[in-house]
Amino acid sequence: MTSGKLRGLLLAPVIFLAACQSQTAEQAPKEPFLGPVPIATRTPVDAALECLSKTPEVQRYPRIFAVHVITDQTGRYSSEETGNYLPRDSAGMMVSLLQKAGVKQVNRSNTAVSEWEIARAREQILGDGGNVVVGDESLPFRPLVKGALRGSDYVIDGVITQLDFNTYSGGLEASVGGAGAGARRFAVTAAVDIRVTDTKSTRIIKANSYSKQAVGREVFASVFRFFSDELFDIKIGSKSQEGLQAAVRWTLADATYDLVKELTGHKGACDALLPQASQDDRAMASEVASIN
Repeated sequence: MTSGKLRGLLLAPVIFLAACQSQTAEQAPKEPFLGPVPIATRTPVDAALECLSKTPEVQRYPRIFAVHVITDQTGRYSSEETGNYLPRDSAGMMVSLLQKAGVKQVNRSNTAVSEWEIARAREQILGDGGNVVVGDESLPFRPLVKGALRGSDYVIDGVITQLDFNTYSGGLEASVGGAGAGARRFAVTAAVDIRVTDTKSTRIIKANSYSKQAVGREVFASVFRFFSDELFDIKIGSKSQEGLQAAVRWTLADATYDLVKELTGHKGACDALLPQASQDDRAMASEVASIN
């Protein structure tokens, strides 16, 4: 065997080990990028909703609310980007907003677990970790107690009925020697129709439509900022999902404030915590209603 071949055989294990070490180093886990901390979602109406929850009219209100579905019926969909522009069901948003307003609720939007456990309790195979005393009996399973489930008095449902792009745009642009600057605005409008129905009689107690215009300012070429922290590119409308869903949440917050205030008979002391434009809009509507 020549000296060159012998040297190659001796070096082969060293090269192999070096390659393994290099591969191991390359595959070492990386520190995860965590980004901003989670925060509680809020809308500009939340302060007024929390104010309602502290009023005697709401705290003493005996009626129980349930939320069914609030579906997107706009038909707006992007097959190329992220699918639906709007949430397909915003009932979860309404449940959270009613909770902030302080009204009593029962769950009617997702009862799968409750129904499963009731079925197992009926078969007497569901337990609570020990015997349950009912009257003079001690039972090793969870009993079904008549009348244990609380019925609702009002059920809320609705539809997202409107989604309009570029409903408002405008601004000022200037160019000198090929260099330009400007400030533009772009808007998207979403509208929601909300119904409140008496559960026992099926009579509609309230029905109203609310719309929200999400207006953005340009932060750099054709990219706009909405709600202080959300960006979207007007060249591809589906990128506006975050801004639009925030608009839907704010719209539902407005509707929640009105329906809780009117149904509980609240006198309006919490109106002062609404955004000034919302106060002005309500004052104008009240003035028009008094004239008619």
